[in-house]
Amino acid sequence: MRDDAPRRDIQGLRAVAVVMVVLVHFWPHRLTGGYVGVDVFFVISGFLITDHLLRKPPTSPRLLAAFWARRVRRLLPAATLVLGVTVMASLAWLPDTLLPQTLRHAGAAAVYVANWAMVRDATDYLAAQEPPTAVQHYWSLSVEEQFYLLWPLLIAALVVMGRRVNRHAALLWAGVLTVFGGSLVISIMVTASNHVMAYYATQVRMWELALGAIVALWAATATPMLSPKDRLRSLTAWLGLGVVALAGLTFDARTPFPGWMALLPTLGAAAVIAAAADECRWSPSVILGLRPVQWLGDVSYSVYLWHWPVVVIAPFALGVKALTWPQKLMLLALVMLISGLTKVFVEDRLRYQRGIVRTLPRSFALGAVCSVVVVTVCAGLLVNQQRQQQADQRVVDHIAHGYVPCAGADAVANPACSGKATPQLTSPAFAKQDKSVLYADNCWNGRPFTDRRVCQYPSAAGGAATIALLGNSHAGHWFPALDKAATEHGWAVSTYVSSECYPVRFVRLEFGNDRLSEHCQQWNQWAIGAIVSSKPSLVVISNRSYAPIIGVDPGQQMAAKQAAYADTLSAFTHAGIPVVVIRDTPAFDFLVPDCLAQDRRSGRVSCQRPASQVVAMDPLALAAQADRSGLVRILDVTPLLCPEGVCQSQIGGVIVYFDRHHLTATFAATMAPQLGQAIREALRNQVRLAG
Repeated sequence: MRDDAPRRDIQGLRAVAVVMVVLVHFWPHRLTGGYVGVDVFFVISGFLITDHLLRKPPTSPRLLAAFWARRVRRLLPAATLVLGVTVMASLAWLPDTLLPQTLRHAGAAAVYVANWAMVRDATDYLAAQEPPTAVQHYWSLSVEEQFYLLWPLLIAALVVMGRRVNRHAALLWAGVLTVFGGSLVISIMVTASNHVMAYYATQVRMWELALGAIVALWAATATPMLSPKDRLRSLTAWLGLGVVALAGLTFDARTPFPGWMALLPTLGAAAVIAAAADECRWSPSVILGLRPVQWLGDVSYSVYLWHWPVVVIAPFALGVKALTWPQKLMLLALVMLISGLTKVFVEDRLRYQRGIVRTLPRSFALGAVCSVVVVTVCAGLLVNQQRQQQADQRVVDHIAHGYVPCAGADAVANPACSGKATPQLTSPAFAKQDKSVLYADNCWNGRPFTDRRVCQYPSAAGGAATIALLGNSHAGHWFPALDKAATEHGWAVSTYVSSECYPVRFVRLEFGNDRLSEHCQQWNQWAIGAIVSSKPSLVVISNRSYAPIIGVDPGQQMAAKQAAYADTLSAFTHAGIPVVVIRDTPAFDFLVPDCLAQDRRSGRVSCQRPASQVVAMDPLALAAQADRSGLVRILDVTPLLCPEGVCQSQIGGVIVYFDRHHLTATFAATMAPQLGQAIREALRNQVRLAG
């Protein structure tokens, strides 16, 4: 995020950028758009790197290697130090449930592909609910490092080709503008359809770095239009700085970003750099050139590295849910102190250490050691985590075979278990991964809802009954119970499950994107039609009806959802197909495994809620209650999940949820007797009605 000899205005702009980022992370509701500081950094980096490459084109393998060696010495030592300290602090203070993802992201950050690891995790509907890791800010460093790897190759190729055809400047402009325009178009398109990819993906962010490159190219090849003392330079710099501030003050989490909205802060930063107003009267350098501002710009890289792990880990270390203002101010002072020390004793010392600078192999060896050490430590710790998971799995196998009495829902449903306390049988970290086999079997029809996956689970040849499981993830989390009951009774199961999209045919659901709403409706119409056509013996349906119906006032949403579900149920009952509706499960305001892991560390008991707070009205259940066909049966397991009106996170030694509201596979399987009984009664009732 910096070069060897930064100008005062650029150094001050760095300070502005890092202040914005730090403020939005410490006080997210104050400077809501402070995240644009990262975009300012991208423009600065694009300018400085391109300016350096234009002055010293890397037209030979040795020059390329020398460029990359300088980047290694400049960036990797401090980044590795912070990664190592963060991993150790995470082991000391974070709940066990947060460690696996932190370790995976730290390993990815060590080889500068953290942004792609975060794309992978965040595009998973369930993983997207996870809190950010203590190394999440390394995504932007990964984007920059990928830029540093590819950009010198492009500039070198353009320079060499330009010399051969005597069109040096023209080719440079064509290449840089092509990258800028192509990436910007991609950014605008992807921001409208996939905000996760838009935020983290390298190709979507490349235009911001290319914008800085355009400024560098303009400065190197264009005839200056303004004299160094021209007032227009000062005005341009002030306007650019004002535009950056405007974005920081007015943008928030609802702003479609980056996309075209990112042009505001990036063009503002580009204006400040292009103005080059250090020597102009009344320019922003009056402020940006102040010694404290320059110092902050000088240590901005270390501040960026250190501040985010402090934000994430400090509440756990201090044993608080939210940091107070005095605590935040003390932590900020700590960040500044350790950043200053890192700058002096790590960044500068290794960057200019003669023994390393003397030969290129030593620089690359330094980078390799930095990456290998972090990756090795993270891999070793993950192996230990996996061993614990395997031990937990053996316990789960014992529960599945009935070797553990009063486990899970049996502790509430079985009178013989009354008053018996069952110790915790599996760890919270295991619970976080304890999901239905439908995930591993790739049976989901998630965004953009264009897949038509149906998984068949014939528990017995020529099953005595065929059952269709329909709904979103709150149908999918019932599969372990359904599969166990089906195995016992010789039923065959087909799954029609999606993520988020719940099965209503003639209304559209709001996903913030018209295309997703249309595809969800098409998926629903297909799934319901396919089930009716296949004529199963019975349909099991359950949903979390979270997405609102488009065009319906908030006060009318529940009635509209109930009416839409009534239509869905009638599609089956008119075909003579019985339906078991499972009332939706509670939804907590915290991640259950994380809460239990914290309670285990602190000795508190806080991971429960009154049913009145976490059991919401279910429009599907209301539609089932109003059905008069005689073919719809409701299974309400709320008494099992919320004994005596208090919804529990752990019942019969088994953790109930793997996030806020999805059942763990282990606990769901312990409710197989209740689901199996409801299915048998529905099938018998259908035979009676047919007779």
